[in-house]
Amino acid sequence: MKTKYLTNYIFLAGLILLLLNDHLLKDIYGNWFSGKLSDFAGVLILPLFLKSLFPISKKHAIGFTILFFLFWKSPLSSGLISGVNFIGFPIGRVVDYSDYLAFLVLPLSLYGLRYPDTIQWRMSGGLIKRLAGASLFVISLFAFMATSYDEDYDQNPFDECCEIDPYFTEVGMGKVYIPTAFTPDNNGINDYFQISADANIARIDTFLIRTEKPRDSIFYRTNITDIVPQNGFDGVVGDTILAALYQYYIVVTSNDGVTESFSGTVCCIPCARPLNLPPPSFIDNCAYPVQYDPLNGYDPSIDSGETVECFD
Repeated sequence: MKTKYLTNYIFLAGLILLLLNDHLLKDIYGNWFSGKLSDFAGVLILPLFLKSLFPISKKHAIGFTILFFLFWKSPLSSGLISGVNFIGFPIGRVVDYSDYLAFLVLPLSLYGLRYPDTIQWRMSGGLIKRLAGASLFVISLFAFMATSYDEDYDQNPFDECCEIDPYFTEVGMGKVYIPTAFTPDNNGINDYFQISADANIARIDTFLIRTEKPRDSIFYRTNITDIVPQNGFDGVVGDTILAALYQYYIVVTSNDGVTESFSGTVCCIPCARPLNLPPPSFIDNCAYPVQYDPLNGYDPSIDSGETVECFD
């Protein structure tokens, strides 16, 4: 093992950033930026990690990183990691092609590969260097494989479904309604998660959806002026629609210039086939997109058109 590629400041900074983001910052902030930060840190240090282990060229280390990350962030890898754990930690990722922005950090990786001795953490004694290298190797494996773990990772995704009331509120001179559940089963009813708004709402400035565990961004849109269901979230993550509880962060602006932000959870219930899950305890409290009256706003007496027959 060539420890100089693990004990230089570029690798150490990237490794610390990866660990802090996955196991602290995502839980505290959980926004689009923290979702991307781990991708940048991982792409930064992987070529150095590979070069420390294998007798490969610098170009091959960079090339393998690109090919691996392209594969990892594509639907092709889904079958390999489904249900896989690393020392008890679930391995998971969300297909989001904007994650490929992380390739922008590769020139810094190449610098670390070319000049590892000039940015080296100086240590005296060969034994200390070998122990430091071995320790960093183990920590790196953990950082790469066990991300954003939560002890409740395997809980029923609907345990907290619809506990919070839907938003129906004023933003300046306009009004908005944000449901708490949708059913992307392609039957034309409640297929999209989208806010409803009257003509006095100018736009949706930010529309962000992320998973709860791990907290990864899966849907991100800005400056939506045509507020229709088709511009909302259709429940597709990669190429799959999952039964899940998602978090959202939405910012809207009214025609008179008032801006408000909203955050909460929405339950995605793809009832196209049995889910083999018990019905959530709060299912009767769910508010669906169709339960919006343009004149009176949210009206729970409106038939949602949904049942819980997909639960066993």
